[in-house]
Amino acid sequence: MKRYGQSGMVSFFIGILIAVIVAVGVTLPVVQQTIDNASVTGTAGTILTYVPVLLVLVLLVAIASAIRT
Repeated sequence: MKRYGQSGMVSFFIGILIAVIVAVGVTLPVVQQTIDNASVTGTAGTILTYVPVLLVLVLLVAIASAIRT
């Protein structure tokens, strides 16, 4: 049985896993800590609290578009 396309898919999913681990394990805590240490209040503080959520949404959209193609 010939499996020509499997090595490409395996490396693709390994790349996705690495991107998710780096984004969730490194980027989100650093961004969250920076926002907490900024002591921003008011409208700017409210907007800054949504930045980690937007980062996760961008990551999900990037993964979904990569899988779809």
